[in-house]
Amino acid sequence: MDVQRKLRPRAKRVGAYLAIVVFLTMFIPTPYTIQAPGPTFDTLEQVEAEGTTHDMVEIDGAETYPTKGRLDLTTISVSGPPTSSSLVLEVLFHALQPYPAITPAELLYPPETTGDEVRNQNAEAMVDSQSWAVAAALEHLDKDYMQRLFALDFTEDSPARGILEPNDEIVSVNGTEITGHGQLVNTIQDAQGEPVEMTIRRNGAEQTHTIPVAQGEDGTYQVGVFLDSEFEFPIDVDIFLEDVGGPSAGLMFTLALIDRMTEESVADGRHIAGTGTIDPDGTVGPIGGIQQKVTAAASEGASIFLAPELNCEEITHVPDGMTVYSVDTLDTAIEILDAPEGEMNYPTCS
Repeated sequence: MDVQRKLRPRAKRVGAYLAIVVFLTMFIPTPYTIQAPGPTFDTLEQVEAEGTTHDMVEIDGAETYPTKGRLDLTTISVSGPPTSSSLVLEVLFHALQPYPAITPAELLYPPETTGDEVRNQNAEAMVDSQSWAVAAALEHLDKDYMQRLFALDFTEDSPARGILEPNDEIVSVNGTEITGHGQLVNTIQDAQGEPVEMTIRRNGAEQTHTIPVAQGEDGTYQVGVFLDSEFEFPIDVDIFLEDVGGPSAGLMFTLALIDRMTEESVADGRHIAGTGTIDPDGTVGPIGGIQQKVTAAASEGASIFLAPELNCEEITHVPDGMTVYSVDTLDTAIEILDAPEGEMNYPTCS
C-alpha cells in the first residue's frame, strides 16, 4: 500500500506531461496541403469596387441585356505549404470531414517552390482565363477578334527548333493570315504533312521560313511549338473579383459574358454553379478540388452544377437537390442550359 501511494503523484505528473505534449503536438506544422470548400461568387451580381458599384463582369463596347438568376463560380480554400502552414490539428479536423482532400505538398508542387511563386502563377492564370473567356464568348457569338500567336518554347523533337525562336510572332502559314489558334492548327493540317511556309515577325521585321511538319501519336500534323498569345477584342471587359486565382473560373466567366450579351438569359432565373478552364475554341478543361466545389455550391443552394467531363470520376457524392452535368465544351454547357425543363437528358456525374 505504501508503494502504491508513492507512485500515484508520479503517475499524475507523467499524465500531465503527456497531455501537454499531445496538446503542443497539435500545433506542429505538417507537410500536407488541405483543400476545403471555399466561397462561391455570382458572376451576374453587382459588387463594390474602387468606391463604386460595378457588374462583376462589366462589358463596354457591346449592347448588354438584363440578367436573371445566378451563375456561380466556385472556389476551394487551400492551406498548407508552400503558401501557408497546415497544423496537425487542422489536418486531423479535415480528415474527419465527409470528403477530405489532404495531399502531401510534394505531390502538388516541385521541390523548393515558394509561396510567392504559387501566388504569382495563380494570379497569371486568372488573368489568362479572363482573356480566354472573352475569346470563347465572342467565338460562340460569332463575333470577330484577333489572336496574335507567339512562339514560347519547343518540344524536344520539334521540327521548328533552330528555325523559330522564342517570341517570334506567327503572321501567316502558306499565305493564310493567322488570326487565331484554331486557324493555325487547321492550316497545318491542310498541308497534309508537307513542309509549310511560315512567315514570322522577329524584332519588328517579317521573314519567311520553311518549317518541316511531323505527325504526332494522335495522327495530327504538328510543328512542335508551344504558343503564347495576345488578344485584340472589339469589346472591353473588366472583371471585378479579388483574392481568387487560378484558371478554373473560365467557363463561368464565359457563360456570364454570353448571358449579358444576349437577350435570352442563360441562367433564366435558376441558381447554376460550375467550374472548368476554358480555351478560346470553347474546350472545357479539368480543375482541382471538384468535390469541394460541388459541396460549396450545394451549401449555397445551387440546383445545377456544370463539371468538366475529365473531373467526373472524382465526384464521389452529389448532394440532394443538385444535378451535376458533365461538360466538355462550351457548346455542350449552353445546350444543357437551353434545354426545356424535364428534357435535360444529358450525361451527369453521379
